[in-house]
Amino acid sequence: MKHTLKRVLAMGTALVLTLGLSTAALAAEGEELPVSPAPAAEQTIAVQLDGQNLTFTDAVPQVKDQRTFLPFRAVFEAMGAEVSNEGDVITAARDGKTLTMTIGSTEATLTEGETATAITMDVAPYVDSATWRTYVPVRFAAQAFGCAVGWDQDDQTAVIVDAEKLLGSAKAGKEYTILAKYLEYSRQFNEGAWAVTADFDADLSMMGMGPATVDGTLEGVVADAVKAQMSMNMKLDLEELMADLSAPAAAGTSEEPAAPTAEEQALLTALKEKGVGLEMRMDMDKGMLYMTFTGEALEALGLPADTWYSMDMSAIYEDMGLDYGALMEMTTGDVDYTALLSLLLSTVEPNDKDTAYSELTQAVDLAAQLLRDDAWAVSGNDRILHYALEQDGVAADFTFTLTMRGDDVSAYDLSVELSADVDGSAPMSISLQESMDADGRMEASMQCDAAGLMDLEFSMSGRYTEGKTAPETEPPKGAVVVELTAPEAPADPVPTSGDPAEVVIDKIYTTGGGFIGVTEG
Repeated sequence: MKHTLKRVLAMGTALVLTLGLSTAALAAEGEELPVSPAPAAEQTIAVQLDGQNLTFTDAVPQVKDQRTFLPFRAVFEAMGAEVSNEGDVITAARDGKTLTMTIGSTEATLTEGETATAITMDVAPYVDSATWRTYVPVRFAAQAFGCAVGWDQDDQTAVIVDAEKLLGSAKAGKEYTILAKYLEYSRQFNEGAWAVTADFDADLSMMGMGPATVDGTLEGVVADAVKAQMSMNMKLDLEELMADLSAPAAAGTSEEPAAPTAEEQALLTALKEKGVGLEMRMDMDKGMLYMTFTGEALEALGLPADTWYSMDMSAIYEDMGLDYGALMEMTTGDVDYTALLSLLLSTVEPNDKDTAYSELTQAVDLAAQLLRDDAWAVSGNDRILHYALEQDGVAADFTFTLTMRGDDVSAYDLSVELSADVDGSAPMSISLQESMDADGRMEASMQCDAAGLMDLEFSMSGRYTEGKTAPETEPPKGAVVVELTAPEAPADPVPTSGDPAEVVIDKIYTTGGGFIGVTEG
């Protein structure tokens, strides 16, 4: 079980952080499966679905423009979908979802209930002139129905795992009513306008230098979880850090560390006493973020006044290979546990045809147990979920507490402790805490100690109250707007032998259910 528990750790960690920290899980779409650059005539592409090789009779997988295409009817029918075609329009329907594509077009539509979502593929379906069979891009086709898709390069095999079917089996007989109540509680902050006020501070030391300190305030309004207008003021004390940075230049000499110039001292003083202001306006439905800076330190920092900077967040996420639509769905949609797990599973690429299905099946079975009703301990009005993950040199501990008022969640508290000391020479620890009470008061903190390389402490205290005004989501009329360049898509990772990041969880414990399972790497 080469990767099974690594996936459990990843999914369990992501689930708890998603729930407690309101962090959106992102579904990785990526490009269609690339193949080796050998001539198409020399390539024999196999397809595995749920651990079983598919047999193709009159239409076999093809490679076109270094992309893998599968016979439309054969693959979708093997997945349990009903398929049809009228002219150039092809349709596949399964479990309330209908996927509609057009030959020669990269535009597709996924319909679920009353909701129709337009999707753009990077390659278009086509009809093979020799067999008159319709071919569709394998990754897009499979992910449309909630399947995890990977590519086994050594065996030239497209690996498809029906994650939604796995989830259905894993959840059978389990109840998630406590989790559902929390999700209902959290959805209230996705509706209407909410005024936000907060104070925060941070201390950062790097390699024994510093610290640099930040003291700040934040206020603004958030609407429907996607629109926001925030103003932030930060006072930065960098004098000790800058003094430490200048000391190495004088080390080993009789010279004193260089004192800052008059201009440098003026900037340090302005940052410490006056600070820097930052205003952000955003509309994440449109994917746009705007920012402007204020304060006396602007000129010294080389930032022009009265200038706004824009960022197309949807383009940035897509360039990183992340599904921006999934982010919006997780932020604003009516999400349940199945949806959470489905989105997390969609980020997994099963790249070993010999082990992928069995490992992913075990990972889903374990993940489905983490938030089941009987995993929560009952203490008065509290429902407490606790589990610990252990491995030589690696440990994680999660405690998630929900406070009930009758049958409803009124507050929560999350604590996450992570530590690693793999070889005894580079210990690292991270501590995260977040809570919100019944009156909307919020507390958050983080501590990170990375083997003397970095020491970070951050804390925030604030409150959410019902807002009365909608946020401004664009710069003022007539403002100067500078568009920031979106980052380029990262290069494909270079394959390496082995799996140095492999994590083997020896034991998983929960407060209510006790021991979940023991596995061996």
